[in-house]
Amino acid sequence: MSILKHNPVKSLAFTQQFGFRKTLIERVDRYLREHNLPARDVPAMYLKAAVVLAWWLISYLLILLGGLPPLIDAALCIVWALSIASIGFNVMHDANHGSFSRHALVNKLLSFSAEFIGISGFRWRTKHNVWHHTYTNIAGLDDDVEAYGFMRLSPHEKWKPLHKLQAWYFPIVYSMIGFDFMIRDFAMIFAGKSDANHVYPRMNRSDKVVFWLGKAFYFAIMIGLPLLFHPWWQVLIGFFLVLLTVGLTMGIVFQLAHVLEIAAYPEPAGNPPHMDNEWAIHQVETTADFAPHNILLNLYAGGLNYQIEHHLLPHICHLNYPRLAPIVRQTCEEFGIKYNCFTSWRAAFASHWHELRILGQAPRVATARP
Repeated sequence: MSILKHNPVKSLAFTQQFGFRKTLIERVDRYLREHNLPARDVPAMYLKAAVVLAWWLISYLLILLGGLPPLIDAALCIVWALSIASIGFNVMHDANHGSFSRHALVNKLLSFSAEFIGISGFRWRTKHNVWHHTYTNIAGLDDDVEAYGFMRLSPHEKWKPLHKLQAWYFPIVYSMIGFDFMIRDFAMIFAGKSDANHVYPRMNRSDKVVFWLGKAFYFAIMIGLPLLFHPWWQVLIGFFLVLLTVGLTMGIVFQLAHVLEIAAYPEPAGNPPHMDNEWAIHQVETTADFAPHNILLNLYAGGLNYQIEHHLLPHICHLNYPRLAPIVRQTCEEFGIKYNCFTSWRAAFASHWHELRILGQAPRVATARP
């Protein structure tokens, strides 16, 4: 079990510097400059955001006003849910990283898309930008490898007998991610934390206003307006169908990049606890790319299949990642760092599934020799 479970900490220092990140940033900046490529405000991003938002709106209006048979509406709920996840991948994610635009106001406005799809942007910026991007795969700090004990996503998490079957029931747990976001959002607003290690910054008045307006808007479009046009039981089925689809989609995309046979799950060392590594190297060792040449996945997943590039260069628009990936790979090779990449999403999925089976096995207890 993670030592951080016994000794809660709010942060860990990365104590080594090998020059990897400095070299990489210099090379990336030079490449963008020489090829006259914008790091942010890429024109195609605005078109992409417009298309994704139009997909969301058209699907929603068809459900609301189409007067279609219930089974067609159910199928449209899945289509709408996929558009919600796509807004998260392509608009919300980049905007909250500040990588959509070089103008802070544009990023701020587009970051409200988090509330638009039912996520607190305030919590996301702490949960994702800070905890996940800093402490990737470190049990006790990265809550992306925590599942309330229903799954074991790190070898440093406590094992339970039910984990033997997690490779078979993981779609059920992943599909609950939408509900998990709600639970943790409200835990933040009422308790200020989700556990001893995950304490959120204090919210000011405007943060709280945005939070409650966002929740009011979300439940209005998810439940309030549909009740004006459909029976309550159809609205309830649609609500669960949408949240389960969004959760499963997000869970698979995010976990295919980190919970893998080839990914590292490092533990802190020393007292006080610290990471005996360079932060940028830690990101590469705990992360993998998958299906980098899959055009449809590249369009849909917002560059999250270029996860190594994203973790190293979160301030750069994801549309640049295919051009920058060879630079990242070459720099990794020069520094002797293994660059993990699956050529297809099927290969990544197979590795993820196999890792779930490994993590689901009971840990072997070492027996001391006499």
